[in-house]
Amino acid sequence: MKTITRVEGPGPVPAARSTWSGVDAAAARCLTKAVEFAVESQTSDGAWRFPSEPRVLENAVVACSLAGVKEARAARERAVRWLEGAAPQQHDAFVAAADRWLVELTCTGSTAKTVVPSLPVSEGPHARRALYLHALGCAVAGAGADARLLLQQSRAALGADGGRRIKPWQRTMLLAFEAIACSVLGMPVPPHTLHEWERAQSPDGSFFGMPLVTGMLHLALRRMAPEHHVTRRCLTGLLAGQQPDGTWRFLVSEVWDTGLLVRALRGHPLFQTAALPAALKFLASAQKEDGGWACTAPLDSDNDTTGNSLLALAGTDRAGQIRPAATHYALRHQTPEGLWTTWHSSDDSPAPDVVAHMAAGIHAAALPGIDLAPARSWLASLATEGGWNSDWYIPPAYGAAEIGAAIGRRPQRRAAARALLGSQRRDGGWPRIPGEPYSSPTATGLALTALTTSGLELPDAALRHALRFLIDSQNDDGTWNDRPVMYGPRPFLTSTTTQVHALAARGLRHALTTVESRDGATP
Repeated sequence: MKTITRVEGPGPVPAARSTWSGVDAAAARCLTKAVEFAVESQTSDGAWRFPSEPRVLENAVVACSLAGVKEARAARERAVRWLEGAAPQQHDAFVAAADRWLVELTCTGSTAKTVVPSLPVSEGPHARRALYLHALGCAVAGAGADARLLLQQSRAALGADGGRRIKPWQRTMLLAFEAIACSVLGMPVPPHTLHEWERAQSPDGSFFGMPLVTGMLHLALRRMAPEHHVTRRCLTGLLAGQQPDGTWRFLVSEVWDTGLLVRALRGHPLFQTAALPAALKFLASAQKEDGGWACTAPLDSDNDTTGNSLLALAGTDRAGQIRPAATHYALRHQTPEGLWTTWHSSDDSPAPDVVAHMAAGIHAAALPGIDLAPARSWLASLATEGGWNSDWYIPPAYGAAEIGAAIGRRPQRRAAARALLGSQRRDGGWPRIPGEPYSSPTATGLALTALTTSGLELPDAALRHALRFLIDSQNDDGTWNDRPVMYGPRPFLTSTTTQVHALAARGLRHALTTVESRDGATP
């Protein structure tokens, strides 16, 4: 924990500013608390490392993988107790059914009567996650599981080249599904599989830092090589990664989260002096050899994190350091249409929010020789009356805030802002999902960012009402709580303290700055 040296900034508010309303003063104090939390929670290397909130998916997979392992009995029992009280995610019918099935399967074993959830689709994120569930069902002899079908599905997904052009962690999972199917059918597992897993395993025993992948690998390894050192290290990694509440968490995305917090709080005097220098140093050092950034160190570079990191580093004394390699990376991964996919994977397609981050980041960081006009035109063409759909965060305000910023002052951006303004709830906030009966700090922060940067003339009452919602929903430690807002892996949702904090605090700053400027104050 850091010791904070207080620096005068937007809060606390001097008493002489009689033009400030009570909401303005409270919002300034709210922002100060948010910055103090960020400063205090920064790690010694300049990053922010918060595990995502617990959810059913990885906890059920890991708990199933530990069944019958003597030295893991206590760990499994703690996970099962947590799962027995876990609520399924409700934003998507398939996810809700999957969560219910996962809990039943884990808590009752192969006696679960519910058949493996599936959808009548052959591709897309729902079909890929249905394959995960099918593999788990085959591994534990769940009702409705069909090992021959799993073998067919996994080999089809790997393709003729054995998955060489898809994401490494995804390929590793598919090889695990293939191995599970082979072991159930009494067929030999391809001889190269174990060697590939050995090369992919991290020093801590995990695979790509993800309990979901590690749990699936443990299921496969126990079937094909129960005494192998890769299997033992895998178990050690799983046991070491269990949280005090008995859960495992999806991911620690330290690079992504650090970029978000820098974008949210850069310029605030306290953050500027106490946190920013180390954060920028960390982000610059996190650049991969290929010139891009990964959301977390164990993974390969992805274009979303690369764009986010460029936005965070733009205009700083680190920008020149990262520019040459980043330029080469951006050019190399731009599609013939002038866009960017999320991953360097043959089965991936451009996502609007990812393209927006790359376009905005390249522009802000002044990467030379990259034509952004096709990307901006493509993004503008995707706008609907309500704004944009995004691939990686569920609130509609995310598209308005992140994609709108990439296209400049076009009519589509103002139209999205008008739609947002019309959807503000009576409590001053915005919902995470349209129609939900409660407002979300994340969605509210995103809406405020989108509105205040759109060029649309905004009523003071709407801004102050939104500020009051963020003030009232803030925790004593300066953070905000929220329901899951980020996809990972789609269509499952996840939530991380730092992401909620950054997106809520950024909107708070934007709205407060707008109100202060109208009152004649300089924040």
